[in-house]
Amino acid sequence: MELLQNMVDYAPGTIPVGRIGVFIIGILLSLMLRKIVSSLLKKPRKKIENFFTILLDGLAGSMAFLVVFTGFYFSLLALNIHGTVNLVALNIIQILLTFTVIRILFVVIDDVALQMGSLAGETESQLDDQLIPVLRKLTKFALAAIGIVFFMQLKNYPVSGIIAGLGIGGLAFAFAAQDSIAGIFASIALFLDRPFMVGDFVQVGGVSGTIEEVGLRSTRIRTVAKTLVTIPNKEIVDSTIDNLSKRPMRRCAITIGVTYDATAEKMQQLVSSLRRMLEEDDMAEHNGANVHFSTFGDSSLNVEMLFFIRTTEYSKFLQSRQDLNLKIMRIVEELGLDFAFPSTTVYLEK
Repeated sequence: MELLQNMVDYAPGTIPVGRIGVFIIGILLSLMLRKIVSSLLKKPRKKIENFFTILLDGLAGSMAFLVVFTGFYFSLLALNIHGTVNLVALNIIQILLTFTVIRILFVVIDDVALQMGSLAGETESQLDDQLIPVLRKLTKFALAAIGIVFFMQLKNYPVSGIIAGLGIGGLAFAFAAQDSIAGIFASIALFLDRPFMVGDFVQVGGVSGTIEEVGLRSTRIRTVAKTLVTIPNKEIVDSTIDNLSKRPMRRCAITIGVTYDATAEKMQQLVSSLRRMLEEDDMAEHNGANVHFSTFGDSSLNVEMLFFIRTTEYSKFLQSRQDLNLKIMRIVEELGLDFAFPSTTVYLEK
């Protein structure tokens, strides 16, 4: 140990040759360890893929940087050169170390959230699918704040005084960020009321689409045209929300117009046949259905049909409505009636 200490302290003249050698060796060792750590963490991924191997693969880059920054830090301490440059270098490396540790924790949070998301996808409730992204963001924010406070305490900064100062200036910040704060409270209201879940088809204001993500400040809706609309949660809370996914059936309205040469008896037979058709159709909900000879149109005698189709899927709804339309055409043909179309009759007088 004495011989090693003498080698480290070897300094012919005023040049610390021994400490410079230790500094260079420390840098080289940290670079070598970086490659070793990176290859070791990525190696399990090649054999089998699961939560543990995915986590190790995600940590490979950050852990490699952690080894390098740690080696640089202790190499600078071993160099022990007093001065502004050395102090600035140590502070920079400490900052990098702090952010690297935070980055490692972020990777762990992302992988845990990914695993929880896959488990939540197997459950019937969609509340967990909606909460996981928000909890992930809140956890990251809390860890970042703790990491910054820890670094400030490590550097002997007056953390309590800064927090007190932030408390005094918090009122001004609250006024400046009142929209963001209102969005956060609106998000809490959405989680408590649960007017919709991720995957529901809703109509908010003039926007209709599927809920893709509910964040702390806004909600993303994928429209029928496949565009992505982002709406602030504050506006959603203040708007009327029509959750179309919660309806047990889809409403169907059909208007049938026949020509004016139809007699009253034929119109009565048409209405009776349409009602019987709804009663015999498996997909049509005939309870509460309305089929009536409604109006005398400009070019037609109109029969209105208002009923529900027993499905919530749009494709099945379209297929059922098509089947009913074909049945209606057959009924009109069997009764000897004709469908009307816009026409004008001109009378010439001699």
